[in-house]
Amino acid sequence: MARRWEREIRRLPPEVDHLVIWNADDLDDVEWGHLENWVRVGNTAIIGSARSTPRGGSVKHAAPGTGGSAAAHPVTTGVEAVSLGGGSFSLARKGALTHITLTDGTPVLVSWAVGQGRIYWSADDAWLTNDLVGKQDNFDLALGLLAPAPGKLVAFDEYHHGFQAADRWWQLLRGNLQWFVILLGIAVLVMFWAYGARFGAPVPSPAGPSRASVEYVFSMSQLYRRARARSVVQENLRRTLTRDLSRLLGGAQGLPDQEIARRAAERTGLPEQRILEALQRTAPGHKVSDKDLIFLAQEVEAIQRSVHNAGYRDQRRPGTGAR
Repeated sequence: MARRWEREIRRLPPEVDHLVIWNADDLDDVEWGHLENWVRVGNTAIIGSARSTPRGGSVKHAAPGTGGSAAAHPVTTGVEAVSLGGGSFSLARKGALTHITLTDGTPVLVSWAVGQGRIYWSADDAWLTNDLVGKQDNFDLALGLLAPAPGKLVAFDEYHHGFQAADRWWQLLRGNLQWFVILLGIAVLVMFWAYGARFGAPVPSPAGPSRASVEYVFSMSQLYRRARARSVVQENLRRTLTRDLSRLLGGAQGLPDQEIARRAAERTGLPEQRILEALQRTAPGHKVSDKDLIFLAQEVEAIQRSVHNAGYRDQRRPGTGAR
């Protein structure tokens, strides 16, 4: 039985033991390696090429004529005259066995062993075509070459004639369809670039109105008031105030409020009593109404601003290490 083969040589199934390649000119070194490895295990390759190649030999062309069997061999049994298209070897492969020659003895069909298998090479690629296969003993020669072993198949290579099986989605698209997909992909990329490109600097988002810390404290105080947690606001005010004072004084942990107020007044220029009252009114346990809590937050913010200014002046003063 025979079948067409439209895939690479390396993917030949095990049931194929004869492979016909009638366009060996397109085989590269890698494919030749796959072919020889496939033949080496006991398979047979029948190759037709009218071009010179180091693997087959030097080919010459002449007028169509008749050839005959060179010696008794199983593939040439019953073959006396073969109609040829004119191709023959001017120099056949060294060590090759000759099967068919022209009337002047020039070899046309030769073979050589590769491992346990064999490669047959015909310098004439016309005798197996539809025009000549039915003439003289051409058909008998074809049967002798192509007859597979029992239970095996002979495959005719179509892969190197351009008939390739569609193993991938891209191979399903032939001719103009492939160009259509390429152009469609380019159009999609251009569309994404056109809509996604930014011309000019990005426009910043409009900034919202600034909120003073007093407004934030007021909003939070409303929430804390509803939750009956005014003491939390006082605690936050005291923590931020003492933190800033401690940074200004180089540490105020463990000092009484009176001492902190005295030292801070010297550095900021604020009245000592004002700083002391802010510390006392934010102390734990001191009760403050909702209205007074707003004013207390304003007072703490004003003191913190003076503390920050005093720290900035210290940094700018020569000899303090400021940059």
